[in-house]
Amino acid sequence: MTRNRYYKLISIFLILILITAGCGSRDIPVTGNEQLLSGITPENAAVVTEAVVDMFDKPDILGTRLTQVLYNQVVKVIKEESSWTNIKLLDGTSGWVKSKYISKNTDSVTDGSIDNRIIVTAKTIDIYSGVNNAVNFKKVVLGTELYSVGKTKTGYDVLLPGNKRGWVEEGGVIAIPISDNTIPKTSKDEFIQTIRKFNSTIFIMGGISRWGMDSSGLVYISSKINGVELPRNIQEMYKAGTPVDINNLQTGDLIFFSTDSLKKDVFDVGVYLGENEFAHSSTTRGVITETLEDSYFKDRVCGVRRIF
Repeated sequence: MTRNRYYKLISIFLILILITAGCGSRDIPVTGNEQLLSGITPENAAVVTEAVVDMFDKPDILGTRLTQVLYNQVVKVIKEESSWTNIKLLDGTSGWVKSKYISKNTDSVTDGSIDNRIIVTAKTIDIYSGVNNAVNFKKVVLGTELYSVGKTKTGYDVLLPGNKRGWVEEGGVIAIPISDNTIPKTSKDEFIQTIRKFNSTIFIMGGISRWGMDSSGLVYISSKINGVELPRNIQEMYKAGTPVDINNLQTGDLIFFSTDSLKKDVFDVGVYLGENEFAHSSTTRGVITETLEDSYFKDRVCGVRRIF
C-alpha cells in the first residue's frame, strides 16, 4: 500500500468516527459570542433544575444576589465547594448557586431529536407530565427556554432535566426551529406589552421573574424574549443600544437614572411608555409606572438608550 493511499484511508476512517459520534446528539446550544464569554464546552456544561434559582457573589445565602437563573438554563461549571457550585452564565456573569439546583446531565438541551426551541412568553406556564394536562409537574416563568421533540395538536413534548419528559400548551410560548435558534426581534410595542405583564411584581434585588425583580432584571428578561439580548448588569446595559437625547424620547426607550442630581453613577433604569411615563421596579413598591414630571426622577436622568 502506498503512503498516500494509507493516509487517505486513515482520513476516511477518522471522518466516519466523527460522523458516528455526532449521530443522535448535538452541541450545547450557544452562539459563538456566548461560547467566547462563558468558555462553555460539553465537558463543563450543566443545566438548572429549579424554576428560579438565586445566584450569589459568594457561597453564602447572606451574600449579594447578583441575578437569578431559570429552569433548564445552560451554565458553565467552574468549581464546586461544599454544597455550592461556582458557575458562569453565557453572558460571562459568574457567581454561586446551591449545587442541588444544577445537573451536569445536559440531555435536555443536546438530545439529537430536538426540533424546536420553546420560549416561555407568559408570566408563568405549567409543565405537565403528559398530554391533556395529566399531572402538573412544574411551574416555570417568562424567559424559560425548553426544547421540544414533537408537536401535538395543542402543545409540545419537551425534554426536561433529569432525563424527564413533559408537555406544555402552545399558548404562552413561542417555538423557534432549532436550525435558526435565535429569538426574532419584535417591536417596541410588544416590548412594552411584556413590561406591563409584570405590573405590581414585588422588588427583589437581582430578581428576573414575576416572583420578584429589580429594574435591570425587568428590562433584561423583557427584552430577551423580544429578541434583544442585553447585559444583565446595569452598568453594561447602559452601554447597549443607541444613545438618544432626552428630548427625543420614543416609547420603548431605556431611561437611566443616577442616585442624585450629580449624575456620577447609574443606579436605576426604566422603560419609557409615552406621555412622560415610564415603568421600573421601585425598591418599595415593586414594578410601577412613574412620571418624568416628578422632579425626583427628572433631575436624575443620566442617559437614554434605544434598543428597538
